Amino acid sequence: MCKFSDVCSKPSIKRFIKLWLSLKETPYWFHQTLTLGQQIEDFGVAKPILEKLFDSLEVEMGKTHDMGAVYIMAHQENDRVHFHVVFFFYGTPAETPENLAAILRRKVWKRWKKLNSGLNHTGNRLTIRTKGNGLWYLLTNHLTVGKTGKEKGKPSWYGIRNKRLIEANASPVTMKQVQREFDRYFPVIKPAAAVAKQPKGVFYDRRKLADLKGYLEYRDKQDWESFKRAKTGRKGKIGDADFINFLNAQNGWKTVKMDDGKTL
Repeated sequence: MCKFSDVCSKPSIKRFIKLWLSLKETPYWFHQTLTLGQQIEDFGVAKPILEKLFDSLEVEMGKTHDMGAVYIMAHQENDRVHFHVVFFFYGTPAETPENLAAILRRKVWKRWKKLNSGLNHTGNRLTIRTKGNGLWYLLTNHLTVGKTGKEKGKPSWYGIRNKRLIEANASPVTMKQVQREFDRYFPVIKPAAAVAKQPKGVFYDRRKLADLKGYLEYRDKQDWESFKRAKTGRKGKIGDADFINFLNAQNGWKTVKMDDGKTL
């Protein structure tokens, strides 16, 4: 099941993508948003209301038009179920796409108002769309992919009407095509590459400090105490343990303790 702020399983989304890709494109492609007049949050309760609409439309328009539909159910931010229905007509309708859209718009709204009280037309619009941009709109605006509970026995978040018509006009779809579309709309965000740690400098202990002192006094003829004050910027006498701690901190090492218990 899919909720506005919940997730749908990867297999169910891939099945929907395969269905969508298989649909034959036609200029008679209409998108209809349908909201409910009452607070219904369960797909199982909401779906029969939509099916009544389909039944009524097919009784009248099914005699003169090859009409099919694909729909998804999702939740609004207030958890109320709403529908996105894509109506499409195959064959050669007598009307232009614009005229047929106007007819369908009136018929859908008339029937939907009878099934739902307290609605306004603003949130229940029918518009002419194309197959190409429809998948992007439905997937990126209403679905989030992730792990879900068991879906068997639960109402699916999507469905179709006039399966025979859809299958008669369907094109074969490969799993490679499905995966390409899935990756397009649900890209895997790779974690940022770990920043390599800068190598630490020399770690000084008493022996290493003695080597430094000997080197300075022997080669550079530097006074050891003057060197420690110049290096640290401090005045007065600086103990060897404090100086070791200072050098190691500059080289990226944490404070440690010497064998005699003094902190370096």
